[in-house]
Amino acid sequence: MLFAIYDQTMVDNFGLLEALLITLVAIIIVFVVLLVIILVAGGFSKSIEIYDSKTKINPRPENSILETDEDAVAAALVATIDFHKTTGQNARLVSIKRVDD
Repeated sequence: MLFAIYDQTMVDNFGLLEALLITLVAIIIVFVVLLVIILVAGGFSKSIEIYDSKTKINPRPENSILETDEDAVAAALVATIDFHKTTGQNARLVSIKRVDD
């Protein structure tokens, strides 16, 4: 990179001040690029949060078991997948409740 800015005659008379100047410019360029990456990533995360807030589906109160019981979630998934494989139709889970053993 140094030879892209200076020719050989300038490099022969190269001093500490010029080296510090080039180092400072390179550091500033790196931090500006990092700042741009951070701003772009922040914009993407905000748009994802907006999209998630618009598309979030809250469960019905009678299906609150799905929030606390992992076995119920697994059972619901297995049941809907089995229904789809058996009938070929799309399944929609309306309600779920635990049956005592």
